[in-house]
Amino acid sequence: MKKLIFALLLIFCYLSVSAQQGPVAPCVDCESLSKRTEPHNGMWYNPDQSGSGMTLDIQDGKLFGVVFGYDDDGKSRWWTFVNDLSPSDEPNIMWTLNADLMQFENGNSFNNDYVFPTQTDYEGQISLKFTQKNHALYSINGGEEQNIVPIIFGVTKSRDFPEQTSFQFPELKGVWTLLYTLNPEIGNPIYAPYQPFNNFSETIVIGNKIIADANQDGINETHYPVYYFYPLIYPEYLLWGDITCQLISDDEIVSPGCEFRKDYGLFGNDPSNKPLFKMKLGGLGAYRLFGEDQDGHTFEAIKISSDTGIFFNN
Repeated sequence: MKKLIFALLLIFCYLSVSAQQGPVAPCVDCESLSKRTEPHNGMWYNPDQSGSGMTLDIQDGKLFGVVFGYDDDGKSRWWTFVNDLSPSDEPNIMWTLNADLMQFENGNSFNNDYVFPTQTDYEGQISLKFTQKNHALYSINGGEEQNIVPIIFGVTKSRDFPEQTSFQFPELKGVWTLLYTLNPEIGNPIYAPYQPFNNFSETIVIGNKIIADANQDGINETHYPVYYFYPLIYPEYLLWGDITCQLISDDEIVSPGCEFRKDYGLFGNDPSNKPLFKMKLGGLGAYRLFGEDQDGHTFEAIKISSDTGIFFNN
């Protein structure tokens, strides 16, 4: 059986000279976070081994994937797989998936009459573990696990905390829709007292990333300001909260962590009126965000547009 070598096909591809396991997404004090979210749909890869990888699409709990890689002769190959996502009881793992890899051949080339392809012999098995919305581990045929993340190519990204992780933080500037899911076992929070359902949404604008604390040793804290528009109260967008990423420590472990704090500006200075959502690093994606508060309420954000000029310039 041919050995499969994988990571993601890039337009500007470079080959890593040594085996690298990809970016880890450490999470300090995340034991209390229990809510699951479906992984990001799109192209995933190991940035340390760019040149191959996979496309993942999740629909109603079922995942279909296409893996792009090479055979022992260096020829490009692709394999498909499909299976249900299984909830995991393993610490810091949301979902797992094990599936057979399938390969097809003898189809028609471009611009020729269609020929139904045939499936080749069984090629092996892929194992996936999704730790966060934008972070996973995978292995082929029981080989070494690698960390993979969604490819970011349309917005700026940077390794803001390189001493702790090679995870790349994307620029979030743009218009976003937030979907909140309330924990029915807790009841409605004070910031959503009249919601008849367990879900509600709102639209926000996230501004440019601000380096809030940096020295010769690197960055210690970054902020993404969050704005909201109250058309009947304010004539323009109001600074309404922020997403903060900073170094935190726990039992001598220092690692970056992120949180999303909402401050409506309407309820005074009572901290209980200012919900705080903890975000794993893998909850911070270029087009998808996810976080959970201490009561099990969650938010998921979907980027609508990178253009904020129609709202304000910042």
